[in-house]
Amino acid sequence: MPHRHVAMSEVTVQVGGHVTLLFSIHSKALLARNQGSKGAGLCLEDGVMSTVRILEEGPDEISVIAMDGTLFESGKKLYSDLLKAFRHIFNVEEAVSIEIQLELPVSQGFGMSAAGLLATSLALGELFDRGDEGQLARLAHRIERNISGGLGDILGLWAGGCELRTIPGSPPSPGKAVGFSVNSPALLVWDPDGQKHTSSYIDDANWKEKITKAGDSAVNRLKKYDWDSRVWDTLLEEADRFALDSGLLEEKDRANLLNIALTNASESMSCHLCMLGTSLIIVPRILGQEFDSSELTSHLRSLGLGVRETNLQ
Repeated sequence: MPHRHVAMSEVTVQVGGHVTLLFSIHSKALLARNQGSKGAGLCLEDGVMSTVRILEEGPDEISVIAMDGTLFESGKKLYSDLLKAFRHIFNVEEAVSIEIQLELPVSQGFGMSAAGLLATSLALGELFDRGDEGQLARLAHRIERNISGGLGDILGLWAGGCELRTIPGSPPSPGKAVGFSVNSPALLVWDPDGQKHTSSYIDDANWKEKITKAGDSAVNRLKKYDWDSRVWDTLLEEADRFALDSGLLEEKDRANLLNIALTNASESMSCHLCMLGTSLIIVPRILGQEFDSSELTSHLRSLGLGVRETNLQ
């Protein structure tokens, strides 16, 4: 869950990212809170830090800083939309500064929009003493659905750790998810030229049908297990099966990236596609075993790939 720092007129909240390993699409419902996905994924320590403060006078100030330190201008509207909705719901009029620091790349399947929206919604709630965590998470989910962003990232973050989403929708309801703590190192790998926005899949009828058939089947098998660390092996097998059954592994860029990782990773590592970027997450094959990724990290970076050593919640 989020990390907070509170001062009199300033609040900082950090929320980690989220990697989806498998999912199904449930976006037809009229209300955003009923839209979402079933699926399974992993919550990360690295994500988005949001700092909000009250200004003496307007206009509002919003800045989004990418992980390389540059301004990410096209990311500002997301937070402007959130602020507008927050004002409407909670009757807030003061001018506000929102500063977003991204710790991972966008549009690579790392849940950056979800982490940023949840962090900022929680920070605004704390700053103005409005809403409870459930209301603020539901608001973040609604704004993300408005941009056809991650379907189940907010719900996954709500569950935490290694999560399984069995009922689609926003947290705390109607969406339902369970999670267990992993506390393990992991490696994120991405093709800097291969960004994919989630909407290019979930708004495409053919992709939607293939993904949902594969994702629903996987969730139906997984939910028969007690959701704890003993399910790890089975989850990783299901993630690979989903990548094949959904057709997402047939895309050349993804297949090439996975082949590079599989060729260079050690036997103690397990490599899996992130849904929906041109990206991978590499995790320990067995939880708790030694996981030294320094050599692999150096090699993948020498090939021009983006790499980030992180931890799973």
